[in-house]
Amino acid sequence: MSAWGNTDAANSKPKWVLEKQNHLTVRLFTANSTANAANTITFTYYDGGASNVANVGVANGQVVFAANLASGGIAGMFRSNNTVLGISGNNVTFASNTFGTIPANTVVEFDYLLPWKPNTISNTYNSNTILVTNSRAANIVSNTGTIANLGSVSSGWVRFQKKTNSDGTVRYLRETLVALANSVASNTNSGNTSFGQVVAGL
Repeated sequence: MSAWGNTDAANSKPKWVLEKQNHLTVRLFTANSTANAANTITFTYYDGGASNVANVGVANGQVVFAANLASGGIAGMFRSNNTVLGISGNNVTFASNTFGTIPANTVVEFDYLLPWKPNTISNTYNSNTILVTNSRAANIVSNTGTIANLGSVSSGWVRFQKKTNSDGTVRYLRETLVALANSVASNTNSGNTSFGQVVAGL
């Protein structure tokens, strides 16, 4: 896994600890073949008594990683597009259906989401790290409508932070995590942070 990418995608963000969204809980094997468009999978797990994947930490809301079950994200780093919806013994029901056959003995990784407290700085590290291209840097916008609030911004992966001073004035802090000469944006509306759109365009 590369340390970062130069395209405007969640998986391309810098892989450093403050960007991390999820952490490994357990990896389990599928017990049998699962057909396309199914949303329940049986796993092989025996705990010496009644088999139950909850006994090894599988829980509702966890993100999963496996071919044809979840796409996007990076196991142990960024969340995927599918989550655990329910558990019954060794059967796990997922929020989204499979999009291809999953053979028996396929490894599925279950990750828990890091429990950041709501509205803390840590909770917004990932959402406030965005890709700035040269053209986006030339089109900086802010919630107050003045470019002066952000000043000059380098192209690359940049983390923005909105800070409100004790007197009520608002400041926007920026930190270039990775400078890139050839960054590529694909969505004109993807320069968004937890407090609004900071840059626009490609």
